[in-house]
Amino acid sequence: MSAMKNALKAVMAEYYDEGLPARVVSRDSGYYEKPSLATVIKGMRRTGKTYVTYERIKALLADGVAPGRIVHLNFEDERIKSITMDQLDLIAEAHAELFPEYASAQCWYFLDELQNVAGWESYARRLVDSPRVQLCLTGSSSKLLSEEIATAMRGRSVPIEVFPLSFAEFLRFNSLLQKPLRTGVYTAAQKGVLRNAMARYLDVGGFPAVQEMPPAARNATLQDYLHAVIYRDVLQRYKVVSVQSLLYTLDYLVHNYARRTSVHAISGVLKNLAYPCRREDVADYVSYFKDAYLVYPVSVLSDSLAVKRVNPDKYYIVDTGLIAAVTPKVDSEKGWKLENLVYMTLRRGQRKIHYYPLDDNREVDFHVYDSLTGKYSLIQVAWEISEDKTFNRELSAIGDAKSATGIEDCKIVTWDTEKDLGDGIRAIPVWKWCLEMEQSDMTAVE
Repeated sequence: MSAMKNALKAVMAEYYDEGLPARVVSRDSGYYEKPSLATVIKGMRRTGKTYVTYERIKALLADGVAPGRIVHLNFEDERIKSITMDQLDLIAEAHAELFPEYASAQCWYFLDELQNVAGWESYARRLVDSPRVQLCLTGSSSKLLSEEIATAMRGRSVPIEVFPLSFAEFLRFNSLLQKPLRTGVYTAAQKGVLRNAMARYLDVGGFPAVQEMPPAARNATLQDYLHAVIYRDVLQRYKVVSVQSLLYTLDYLVHNYARRTSVHAISGVLKNLAYPCRREDVADYVSYFKDAYLVYPVSVLSDSLAVKRVNPDKYYIVDTGLIAAVTPKVDSEKGWKLENLVYMTLRRGQRKIHYYPLDDNREVDFHVYDSLTGKYSLIQVAWEISEDKTFNRELSAIGDAKSATGIEDCKIVTWDTEKDLGDGIRAIPVWKWCLEMEQSDMTAVE
């Protein structure tokens, strides 16, 4: 016990000595806390969850809260990684020995990856029940934040999702605009900066730590992120029948993102490769990557099981920079990458997202219901619509869906085309659309 308590004291003391990082960039995720509720921050590894807690700590310190009333621990630190459930109470003891003057004061606990400790749920629940502890949990496994957290907290938690940088956050993080934007009003110079920034954002992506890296280092780092998901969020947590089949399943998803992809199809390819190919196992593998916030499924809009059977899900990847790091740079892929970016922008809000099927194997990319505003929208994504064939295909699809659904808010998001297409349908450049959506999200939250 004493060895673990000393390790906890060493980790805590190190945090107090080093303090917060010099640069904490504001995120748009928002932060909410309330007595008797745990704030739970979720998202893929390296998206900046810890920095969201730093932002909250910075605000607490600015409000006059003494540093000694803040407990910050990362349970992936090798010095305390072996801690057991029975030893978790040593955290309070270690803190009291470091700061006896705050032993009975209200304290804020920021615990990162607590779910790595078997039996963590009962300890977290006791912290939530304590009138002197305000608890914040962060983690990269959605199991922490769905079934498990609901059971452990009995509905007494507030979830906050953290994604890679949005386009607006990307602009702030990289100091690409010196003055705040007035959404909807852009000078010619600002438009040029925003187009260039979007090209960079599409390629680099939004993981904070890679923003200033040269391409080779950036790609290697993003590949390491992917490996961390595979080995730390999947293989260490689940019993996997075949590692080869698991890796191929991910490879298939990453190379076929934004397109209809079925477990049956993946299983068939695995069979041809002579890998274990049970559909149930493949479905589990897909679920594991979803739980790690790496892939996001979008299903067809339908109440009919028959329609859903013949229209498999489409899968989107958490970040376009991650896609660029593990797939060949092919010009024909830019439309899919743009669609992936549009989906992840939509996913940041409180929205229900489906794709809308039409006849002749046509579809509208996104049928969106915003649960905060109660409004519906249709969004089609096309890199460019200058050619008549492309223009007619995209316009007819969203036009037919508009007629069938009666939805008035209809847009075609493009790389750089902005025009009124008639019948209430608007083409809009992706940089402008992203800023409009992110401003809408911030307004809805406020």
